[in-house]
Amino acid sequence: MTDPPSWDDLLADPRFHWKEPDAGLVAVAARWLAEGRERVYDLGCGAGRHMAYLQTMGFELTGSDISPNGLTACAEYMGEAGLPSRIVRADMTAIPFADESFDAALSTNVLNHNPRALLQLAAVEAWRTLRAGGEFYATVLNAWDWRYGSGEEVELDTFVLDEGPEAGILHHFFGEDDLRRWLGDFEIVELRRERGELTLSTKLDGRAVVRDAWAVCARRPG
Repeated sequence: MTDPPSWDDLLADPRFHWKEPDAGLVAVAARWLAEGRERVYDLGCGAGRHMAYLQTMGFELTGSDISPNGLTACAEYMGEAGLPSRIVRADMTAIPFADESFDAALSTNVLNHNPRALLQLAAVEAWRTLRAGGEFYATVLNAWDWRYGSGEEVELDTFVLDEGPEAGILHHFFGEDDLRRWLGDFEIVELRRERGELTLSTKLDGRAVVRDAWAVCARRPG
């Protein structure tokens, strides 16, 4: 029996080196730029798509990821683009930066992948490293997503998946009340549901499935 894949395994695969920025972030970043925000933190930067996009807009980016393969891909991408590569290896629950280091932060498709208590610690860390008035943009899966209920439920709304390219990886799925509790110390600036059909071929016979997620922008009061 082979071990289940980890995020580091997935980020060794160029298919997971996405280049297009998240559309919701594009809109939020335009506002951040107009408001004069400068220092931005990418929690779970992966192969660097948002590190690159936001630096070309003029932001000063710092990124972290738990995956060595992701950080290697990110550094290579920044080098090819002629952009700074301020990245560190770090867990989401222990961000290695001082209090109030950033004007804004983002985390897309990352903050589903821990037990709920550890995801709460990650939200606390995001809060800590933002200055007063700083904003946090995140996308997280919700309970309407096609993967909800797949595999072994290890705690409420949290499953180790048993199909698809992320089989073997833990996913937490946020209901709206759960998400608002998770970000309870923040002020919610915007919350919307993003739903989109996609077709997966890996072990799924090409069937259409629906990705369903929350996109949220939240502000640290002050």
